Amino acid sequence: MAVHEAAQRAADALAGALEEAGFDVGRAFPDLRTTVDQAGSAHVEIGPMAPDVAGQLAGLLTEAAGRGISLGD
Repeated sequence: MAVHEAAQRAADALAGALEEAGFDVGRAFPDLRTTVDQAGSAHVEIGPMAPDVAGQLAGLLTEAAGRGISLGD
């Protein structure tokens, strides 16, 4: 079950980051969860979100990218 535990840690980290950025995760991302498919691969699912939440998330990511914050190479 280590794969599922890693996915749960990732989901928890994502929820924490979203909360830190100002989102009410329970309201904006109520379907944020982990799953394990039949092949045993773990996934973090963010679920559907309202258009305004998607716009806020896009704005946040765009602002971060404009400040040079991006995924490492």
